[in-house]
Amino acid sequence: MQEPVIGIDLGTTNSAVATVEGGRARIIPSRSGGRLTPSVVGLDGDGERVVGLAAQRLAEEQPDSVVWATKRFLGRRCTPELIEEARALVPFPLIPGPTGDVRVRMAGKVLPITQVAAMILGELKLDAEAHFGRRVNRCVITVPANFDDNQRSATREAASIAGLEVLRLVNEPTAAALAYGLSRSFQGNALVFDLGGGTFDVSILEVKDGVFEVKATGGDSSLGGEDFDQRIVQWLVAQVEEPLREAVGRDVSSLRRLKVAAEAAKRELTEQEEALISVAALGDYTAEGSRRLTGVETALTRSFFEALSEPLSRRCLEVCQTVMREAKMEPRAVDVVLLVGGMTRVPLVRRLVADFFGRAPSTDVHPDEAVALGAAIQADELVRQSGAALLLDVAGQSVGVGVLGGRVKRLIAKNTSVPVVARDVFLPSRAGQAEVRIPIYQGEGDFQDDNHKLGEVVLRNLQGGARAEAQIEVTFALSSEGILSVRAVDKRTGLAEQVRLDARTSLPGPEAAKLSQEQARYASEQAQEDARQTEEKFRKLLERGEKLARVLQRSAQENPSPEAVAAVGTVRSLVDTGRAALQAGDAEQCALVSRQLIQLLSGRAA
Repeated sequence: MQEPVIGIDLGTTNSAVATVEGGRARIIPSRSGGRLTPSVVGLDGDGERVVGLAAQRLAEEQPDSVVWATKRFLGRRCTPELIEEARALVPFPLIPGPTGDVRVRMAGKVLPITQVAAMILGELKLDAEAHFGRRVNRCVITVPANFDDNQRSATREAASIAGLEVLRLVNEPTAAALAYGLSRSFQGNALVFDLGGGTFDVSILEVKDGVFEVKATGGDSSLGGEDFDQRIVQWLVAQVEEPLREAVGRDVSSLRRLKVAAEAAKRELTEQEEALISVAALGDYTAEGSRRLTGVETALTRSFFEALSEPLSRRCLEVCQTVMREAKMEPRAVDVVLLVGGMTRVPLVRRLVADFFGRAPSTDVHPDEAVALGAAIQADELVRQSGAALLLDVAGQSVGVGVLGGRVKRLIAKNTSVPVVARDVFLPSRAGQAEVRIPIYQGEGDFQDDNHKLGEVVLRNLQGGARAEAQIEVTFALSSEGILSVRAVDKRTGLAEQVRLDARTSLPGPEAAKLSQEQARYASEQAQEDARQTEEKFRKLLERGEKLARVLQRSAQENPSPEAVAAVGTVRSLVDTGRAALQAGDAEQCALVSRQLIQLLSGRAA
């Protein structure tokens, strides 16, 4: 049997894993029974990791032992500006690592953001392995379309630590369009409006005869549901009585309570015109001795929430306008608008989209699951190579070289089809240079300070001479998944240097290896525990199958028909196969029978 492959949506708020079975993409349920895994990680009192729902429960009692919404910091450099930005978003501190990477403190320990992402990916991997009853190694992972080279590389690094082989990184909007197109046999221009927990992407694709060609993409990596929640949190903090307001605004436990209440109110306002908010026990939990506590009780109306959110809504429309200009299209030329991400359930967002594009958005894709389903479709296609779907993506950001005057000369422009190779020749800044450094930037600014520095090429031992004679050819190669490689050659001597993008916040090699080993040990121990629980659940499932067979048998005796007899035979065959597989210790066969029995017991066709 072919090794299973999976698609993963590594989200800011929730993550999901999917696969293709019987020609259909399906979400793989978590081992705790849900379809989504909260992107929350914590360390319990024994220093053991908890992920997902268990981490959410831990946050209620020990908020300083849990981190969430960390995707925003993955692959970014820990600058004072980022630390300040994070203070307005999350109550836990960001700490710079040895390579400038971002780290977080929880339960008294400091962990790299890459490790936090690896823990979430590792949990999804275990969910998939429990589903299939065998090892799962290969996957496709989705990323925001405007993720830069550093963030994409960090995503791959996290997957490697989690023991996953990434077949390809796919942009989230492209994956959502893939899920929609293949399920509907859609042809035409599709716009994906992807407003998730931490990032916002807009992509326009032309879908024709199984070819998904991205025409333009854009977004805001600092705009998502978390920002809408924070608008409510700030409003609630402002209602705390003056003596305690400042303390509540910096207290981790209080802010966590307010965050949970804000998110619940936002969800309620998708269906109701008003949400009641009651949060007790707010105060300064870091203070020694006695502490004063207070609470907030108020009502938030949908109209006032929309007023609070107006600056964020305006940013969404600005991105839409920019992408439409870059695609050289009018809004009404879009045939379908797909809403992706939990925030698109908010009535304000749906109304803004409908007004801007002059049509109601489609609700045919599940906003929380479409990205994972599309990733699974792409993973299946990469393995089978059936030709059912071909993705033609574009560069999410421009890349170029720093030149004199502090400017950037673009070699690959945003929205250029990828993969792509670009070359240009540069001269040293002065005659007789023995060494030249060529800085590499990514972004849309004309000046170096307005872009992300990815690293630099260093060519040494150049032969001194006239400036015009020392020509340096720089070659950029941007892969289909948006990862950059750079090469520089001294055209006179043939001296070449492959760039090491040292601005990437990759973990030091020994540390990455150690984290991989830790993850492997955890996965092995957890897999053994999962196997025991799975066997117990499977035995109970077989008992339910036996009961179903007896019910069907009585029904067939009372109302004989070939269909009734066949139904009894199907269930009995599954139960017998399951018992034999259990006795033989065949976990994969047990998992297959389990899935088929669950489908029968839930009334669905197998």
